[in-house]
Amino acid sequence: MSREMLEETLLKGTQMSEGIAIGKLHYNQELRKEVTPESSIRQSGVEKEIRKYRRAILSSREDLQNVQHFLAKEGATEAISIIDTHIRMLDDPLITTVVEAEIRRQLKNTETVFRSVMTDYEKEFSKGKNSLFKQRLIDVKDLSKRILRHLHPRESLKTEDIPKNSIVFVRELTPSIAAQASRWQIQGFITEIGGKTSHAALIARSKRIPYIAHISHHLLCSHKGSLIILDGKTGLIIINPSDATLEKYEKKRKDANRKEKKKVYALNRETKTADGVKVEVLANIENLSDLDLLAPYAAEGIGLCRSECLFFDKKFHTFSEDDQFMLYQQVMEKSKGMPIVFRILDVGGDKGNNMSQYDPETNPALGCRGIRFLLRNRDIFAKQLRAFLRLSLDGDLRVLLPMISDLEELYLAKKMLQATAFQLRSEGYEIADDIPIGCMIEVPSAAYMSHAIARECDFLSIGTNDLIQYTLAADRAMEEVNGYNRSTHPSIFRMILHIIQEAKDQNTPVNLCGEMASDPQLIPFLLGLGIRKFSCVPRRIPEVKEYVAKLSIEKLKSFTEKALDLETACELEAFLQQASKSIYNEKIKSL
Repeated sequence: MSREMLEETLLKGTQMSEGIAIGKLHYNQELRKEVTPESSIRQSGVEKEIRKYRRAILSSREDLQNVQHFLAKEGATEAISIIDTHIRMLDDPLITTVVEAEIRRQLKNTETVFRSVMTDYEKEFSKGKNSLFKQRLIDVKDLSKRILRHLHPRESLKTEDIPKNSIVFVRELTPSIAAQASRWQIQGFITEIGGKTSHAALIARSKRIPYIAHISHHLLCSHKGSLIILDGKTGLIIINPSDATLEKYEKKRKDANRKEKKKVYALNRETKTADGVKVEVLANIENLSDLDLLAPYAAEGIGLCRSECLFFDKKFHTFSEDDQFMLYQQVMEKSKGMPIVFRILDVGGDKGNNMSQYDPETNPALGCRGIRFLLRNRDIFAKQLRAFLRLSLDGDLRVLLPMISDLEELYLAKKMLQATAFQLRSEGYEIADDIPIGCMIEVPSAAYMSHAIARECDFLSIGTNDLIQYTLAADRAMEEVNGYNRSTHPSIFRMILHIIQEAKDQNTPVNLCGEMASDPQLIPFLLGLGIRKFSCVPRRIPEVKEYVAKLSIEKLKSFTEKALDLETACELEAFLQQASKSIYNEKIKSL
């Protein structure tokens, strides 16, 4: 039956996330509950079961860290913090010591014990009447399913299996599914249950995915594959819209997009301060879809392409050189001649990855990650270098080394780059004579040796997120020490100033990336310190450009000097908050 012959049907739900979505209904029937196999184990098999459980916890942690990286491209800080809560829950004694103790006591297989413990825990939480208890229960269930999938693989909803331009119905939207949803694949969500303050709703709003709740599955089950419209502002769902209705909503969606683009295109591509100082505002890129945002958001280049994120949910060590070459080639082609900084795989340690062959580390943030991992796994390192060098004549390609903590690491990496270039030329490949190589400055040892590092490479990139956590010894993912992880700590700015001064002596340019790069209260201070290249998620670029354009470098001198004299984070934070009200010529309206 053609769509024109179908009757237009209206349903009214509760709006959870605004926006207009048009797509085909992907109806996810409740996946059948699989019976967890139950078996008894001998005392001699207890440690084997516990090792299996610990591997499942580690894999779950890596999953969640990968989800965080995926969310970072959206600049969805609130959504990232929600996934942080799930990661922290993995350290809860209930998840760790209680389950392991029960395995030893019950002498049953891990899946059975884990499900039993979590079922009892969920029953206790279900007794709570307020919304906090209900949200905590959803989080616990979501995390339990993730761990069980690693203990006993079974059928589950995978976002990558959902057709493009789908509007997805699920009975209850979990934070994991919302976080992993791509706006270019999933147009919107419909659920049977859900609350506006739920973590899933917060994530959908942060990613600007329309979402409507409180629609019975009985009303939708017969409309699988039908074209539908979601009006996230009114909570209206239109099934089999007429041509007139479809035209009306397509116009509404185009008008909304046009208004957004009009604001962006009104900005000049080149950014200058009020007194004419040139500042570059670059994009942080994590997947191919991000490249479509470069022109609309007026990016002046790619300041950080997190290459490990391009392999999302893939096993890096099985990704061949040619596979990588074709992937990076797409990035080069879609960047259309812009300068692009490819960061070499930053994996291992607390980053989460699918390639580690080592036992879980006691303190992964201080473990084998970044350049340490690459120098320990030189076959993986060389494979990626070969893929990059083969593209070196196709555009303005630059290579960035992650997690440098010692000058010797830079020497070894440069030797590998030179050896790889020599090998490729001997095989008949034509590659560029000079390929700019840079270093991430994200640990204190690199910051204090920045004079030597700047002398040995072509550019520096200050990774503020890691620099803060390593300088202040406060894990950014741990709520217990969150108060210590402060970008306004005076040591951070003094360290940034030191890096800039040392790099300037060597005529080495410096880029700053991380959340600080798009913070309106910090931008004046960073400009005053000498930062002239900011790299942030694409959607924040217009805001950063607008902030920069309202500032005068000359007028920032005394402000910067006063800020540098302050000695505590509280003093500096209060000073910046007060100063930001008057330092901009007029109030900056959020785009």
